[in-house]
Amino acid sequence: MPYVELYKQMEFAMKKLILVIVLGLSLGSASAFAYDSRYDNRDSRAEYVSPGRDGLQRRIDRLNRMLQHVHWELSHYRGDWRLRREVERISVEVNRVNWRYRHGFDSSRLRGHVDSLRAELHQIEVRLHVRGGDYYRWD
Repeated sequence: MPYVELYKQMEFAMKKLILVIVLGLSLGSASAFAYDSRYDNRDSRAEYVSPGRDGLQRRIDRLNRMLQHVHWELSHYRGDWRLRREVERISVEVNRVNWRYRHGFDSSRLRGHVDSLRAELHQIEVRLHVRGGDYYRWD
């Protein structure tokens, strides 16, 4: 009879141990999955704030990130071939803007071109019917 009591106590202790292990693993892994890089606010970090020519460098950096974001949305929301072709055309224009900025072209014309490309990328987001939380925040 004492072996039955001992067995029940050991069984209870094992259940508690398993519960503690499961809770520890679940809490430890939750922090690993809680990070979502799409909502990483990199604009507030000093390494991404560069003076540039009247903030043009910052606008171009943000345009490059918006283009990457729209590429992600295009694959996530399964855009058709027309949208994909338009994004590739805009991608070529963004590369041209990057090249012109690096080689010292007129910053006022580049600023206008960056703004028009940003508006085109936003129109693609609208045509993809992107959920409100997935739009690229430009502000």
